[in-house]
Amino acid sequence: MNHKKYILRAGEASGFMEIRKITAGGKSAGSRFFACILCLFLIFSLCGCSLAVLDAGEESREDRMIGVLITREFLDMLSAQGTEGFPPDTDRGIRSAHDGKLYAEIDKSKGEDPAFWEISFGELDGIQMLTPLWTMENGESYWGNVCTEGISDLDIRYNVLDDGEERSISGTIYIVSGNGNKPTAFYANPVYQTADGNLYVSQGRGVSASGDSPEGMEFSSALSEETTVTENGKTKTETSSLNVRYTFMDRPVRIKVCQMDSRHRVLKEEDYRPEDMPKELAAVADAEYILVETEKEGPSGEKTVSREAFSLPAEGELYLTSYRAREDGVVVKQETIVMSHSLSAK
Repeated sequence: MNHKKYILRAGEASGFMEIRKITAGGKSAGSRFFACILCLFLIFSLCGCSLAVLDAGEESREDRMIGVLITREFLDMLSAQGTEGFPPDTDRGIRSAHDGKLYAEIDKSKGEDPAFWEISFGELDGIQMLTPLWTMENGESYWGNVCTEGISDLDIRYNVLDDGEERSISGTIYIVSGNGNKPTAFYANPVYQTADGNLYVSQGRGVSASGDSPEGMEFSSALSEETTVTENGKTKTETSSLNVRYTFMDRPVRIKVCQMDSRHRVLKEEDYRPEDMPKELAAVADAEYILVETEKEGPSGEKTVSREAFSLPAEGELYLTSYRAREDGVVVKQETIVMSHSLSAK
């Protein structure tokens, strides 16, 4: 029986770190994977929620790294051209992406809370995981949240200390398994917030996988960073840490939703393609729980089926979770609201 281990080795020019899988005998198994420490950290806040900041007076403050823009292409800031990349309130021509910063345009037309912001970085297309600081009209400051599709399983923690604060966040990006000879690459580009509220993205480093990548295989990247803050004459230290997992998953191809009674009989059965899962469903009379059956297809066409049961509450709503694969290979976690008997009867 061969036992597998991994050797981690830093790449010189590409910004990647190579993980080579070898057998116990020391011979290459033929599959190479690349990973790196992601240049980012995120700060506390659940999607759509915010957290108050104590003593948020800003006498002296470094630019904060408040998240990450994950792209599929390398962000070449040094050769960026054109009129993109300027702070919104700065003369175009004074500052551009040549200084390694590409400034964001922030649309707040839907609301001042970051949960309603639409943030864009020129023509860059990527997955945003951001927690900007914002100040309300009464002067109180909060950590908000801007999460776009592709980030799953967020776990966010916050701890206030006498001499500062600690923030940590972890999340998962699911990827369709089995890439063959075509590498799968993601670049994590850190996003910063200036003292006056502008956001900009800087060049990050990449994580890539090639060869055999079965369901469940995972890469993990971690980063911690300290920022010095002076508030009301007192210097504090903000410590932030991040863990991002890239996890491979077989492609979901069919989802069956069965409403079951207390004797485990099927009352209603519906089949969906993953991309057609509805946002809402109504519970039928006498339904006790929902059984969600997901059929997946592996790299070689092999099919597997998994099942998950969700108990229906007597009142309120139930959230079913399922997955769908995008064309770019990212597997998105999605939710369906099931209205309970009492709500669906109204």
